Amino acid sequence: MARKSKPPTPKPDPSDLFQKQVLFFVGKGGVGKTSAACATAFTLLDRPGATDRICLLSTDPAHSIADSLGTPIGNQSLLVARNRGARLYACEMDTAAAFRDFKNQYGPALSDILDRGTLLARSEIDEFLGLSIPGLDEVMALFRLSETIDSGEYDHILVDTAPAGHTLRLLELPEVFSNWLDAFDSLEDKHRFMAMQLTGRHQPDQAAKVLRTFSTRIERVKSLLLDPVRSGFVMVTTPEPAVREETMRYIEFLARRRFAVAAVVINRIEPATKACPYCRARASAQAPILRELKRKFPKRLVAEVPLFPGELRGRNLLRVFSGFAWGQAENLRPAKATKGPLSRGSPTLLPPHASGFELKGRRVLIFGGKGGVGKTTAASAAAIALAEKFPRAPVVVLSTDPAHSLSDAFGEDIGTLRTGLAGIANLDGMEIDSTARFSAFTRRYQSWVDQLFTSLSAGSRWTIAFDQEATGKLLTMAPPGIDEIFGLTAVAALLDDQAHQTIIIDTAPSGHLLRLLELPEVALSWIRALLKLMLDYREVIHWGDLARDLISLSRSIKNALSFLRDSSSTEFVGVAIPEKMSLEETDRLYRQLLRLCIPVRRLLINNVIPLDDSKRCDFCSGRRRQQDRVIRSYRSRFPDLRILLSPQHRCPVRGAVSLRHHFASWTG
Repeated sequence: MARKSKPPTPKPDPSDLFQKQVLFFVGKGGVGKTSAACATAFTLLDRPGATDRICLLSTDPAHSIADSLGTPIGNQSLLVARNRGARLYACEMDTAAAFRDFKNQYGPALSDILDRGTLLARSEIDEFLGLSIPGLDEVMALFRLSETIDSGEYDHILVDTAPAGHTLRLLELPEVFSNWLDAFDSLEDKHRFMAMQLTGRHQPDQAAKVLRTFSTRIERVKSLLLDPVRSGFVMVTTPEPAVREETMRYIEFLARRRFAVAAVVINRIEPATKACPYCRARASAQAPILRELKRKFPKRLVAEVPLFPGELRGRNLLRVFSGFAWGQAENLRPAKATKGPLSRGSPTLLPPHASGFELKGRRVLIFGGKGGVGKTTAASAAAIALAEKFPRAPVVVLSTDPAHSLSDAFGEDIGTLRTGLAGIANLDGMEIDSTARFSAFTRRYQSWVDQLFTSLSAGSRWTIAFDQEATGKLLTMAPPGIDEIFGLTAVAALLDDQAHQTIIIDTAPSGHLLRLLELPEVALSWIRALLKLMLDYREVIHWGDLARDLISLSRSIKNALSFLRDSSSTEFVGVAIPEKMSLEETDRLYRQLLRLCIPVRRLLINNVIPLDDSKRCDFCSGRRRQQDRVIRSYRSRFPDLRILLSPQHRCPVRGAVSLRHHFASWTG
């Protein structure tokens, strides 16, 4: 008897997606989150009879909504489009301004809680609360989101998020803030207890009201994030090996936290043009990954969006993107391939060290740029080239991105340390675990607090118990992201020990890279505040290892800061792609690097369509012509930089062999 085949699982109706109050567009940097968010906003705006108020909110420090829409957007909600009764607003959040507003509104109340709940002096409290600590991007994004939701102004809020590593932090914030509020509440316990002992009653004041406000707000956000009816996550990905790996890790994280993935957008699917060997090779490399992604999400809405012949900027093209994703507009069909001779095999490659990228004796090479431009691949390729050209000079390549991709680039597990990377004796790799470093420091701090209060409580008074708990929770109350300071210590330690002649750093995307480069000054302020606290009790308890660690850390960070600004020791290598949005973000990054006195000399433009291949197909030819226009803009915008071009390869760059070929292909 023949076995009946199982009927295919019906796909969810896209209309379910559009009923949600909040949609988070998430994924690895450079996959098209901004385009997907903006395109979906226009889908909502253009629905027949729609009267909705829609808000596009960017929580990425390196905003791209304005570049995508082609409209200047600021920190305040701005009307950018309308369709009969429907309205579309957009906002790119200014973290610094939000933090200033936060301190002005809540700072005095939080200072009061710390003042009466700890042994800290008021000046010490103000220094702790005033520090511009990493992680505030995520903190302020959470508060801005909660305010936007609570305002009731919008029927739909579409959140264009930061690249994966920092958005994961944002999604963990409600739980972190619950712990944070518990810590502040424990400080209030002492005040409540003393008030009851002295007056027989406790009258809630402004500080207590602030805690209640925070608590209510955080519970609302937690409830929203976990409600699959009101909110959902749109996972944006591309059929590339490194992106697939990070997408899978992201999906696992969301599942563990019980966040609902409402839809998956598979972006930039290459056209399988038979007459063009370049297009055909690219499409063939994507095909198995595309099948795997579709199998992974059988019960979810999966939207497939092809690679466009031009850059996705402006409302008309965003509406076309929307048509592919959600079936609401006419499809754009790629140009037909022209007839021409078919090339065979791979393009001719230069010898591994014939690259136009000169290998100089810098102590530190930093590769950075917008998400998804190929920073990790470039850093990995340069590391192999340096190690092989100078076999007696130890080289280390390390990642400071919370969402590490070094292991994906090399095709082998790196972890916290791997020696002999890619089979090269003088090449090491590191994916820095900043959280583990901060946890180790927290344990040493807690040990010091316990010893301190053991000494203080010789006669044992009831106030000591409150003070000990409060002082022990000071680090608990630090904003998420403070651990990045301790990730910086890995760079400082490598500079100190002199074991490696060259340190190559693969950084987080632009917005969070700038935060890392600003960390030395922030870190020194944080260390000074902690040392001042310990100094107050030097007569009670010996400083011990913790103070020595802090002093050593301060010295190392000053050394690292000196190296980062020394043009004879350090070079920042910008990485970009030949698209207008990447050009604008590179320009903003370059100006910030100049402000920070970080030396920049070279810019690598990745993913350039090979000239020979572009002549065989109208689709490739059109893309290359647009790229050439943008490359000319790069040259005029950055006349002082040496600009190198790197081709978009037919197959994904992964593993030592393809990394060598990738480096050899850099020309300029």
